[in-house]
Amino acid sequence: MSYSYPDRYYWGLYDTQTKQKLYTIKNDSLFIESKTAVISNDGQNIVIVDDYSGAFGYKRFEIMTFYEKDKLIKRLNLGDLIQNVCALSYSVSHMTWCSTNFDFNDRNEITIKTHEFYNYTFNKNGELLSKESDKLIQTNDVLAVGKIKRESRNKYLVEIIFCIRGNLKAKEILELKCKDSQMKKVYGNLYGFLRSKKKAMKEEFSRTFLIRNSKIRNLDFARPTYNSYESCNDVNLIE
Repeated sequence: MSYSYPDRYYWGLYDTQTKQKLYTIKNDSLFIESKTAVISNDGQNIVIVDDYSGAFGYKRFEIMTFYEKDKLIKRLNLGDLIQNVCALSYSVSHMTWCSTNFDFNDRNEITIKTHEFYNYTFNKNGELLSKESDKLIQTNDVLAVGKIKRESRNKYLVEIIFCIRGNLKAKEILELKCKDSQMKKVYGNLYGFLRSKKKAMKEEFSRTFLIRNSKIRNLDFARPTYNSYESCNDVNLIE
């Protein structure tokens, strides 16, 4: 819980049975109340995650802090966990970069799943134990956002807006062969593709897509809304 003094703020951890205050963390600039605080099983360590941030994403932005009681022992910036800031998701007022499903396991380890589909596991002191690709994404998969347009029968052009996974560059143009019937099946009427069997798609359409084994595919798993501005490609160049 949090409580305030007239001139500063503190975040406090209490024993709910004895009502005893265990320790406090100074909160004048952390704004812990707007973040997620994850407490280790023994109550000695806290990880504060800015998983629903009111800020614009850039690589030096602080997103995780590790504490041993009231002692700060590790800070992590967005660039430590996100290689491509185009992989962020924005609402009207907030930014997200990871899933909200994280907690300490029985070994006092915490795993963060990022919007790039990487899983980072840390110990309670903030030491990185592993970084693994999510099993949903295979080694040679390409996950990207692009403008898709039907060029001719069973032939599509894709202009990359930004690439989440893979080595494609912004504005790179791919020529993909895909049966019109398959494109209709994959993207369907909901997305405005090929509204009838006899009517070909003529308008360009932006879409998040997966390329696997040289074939464009719809995503059959949940994914974030990648709605960064195209300028995110330039933000990636800022250290």
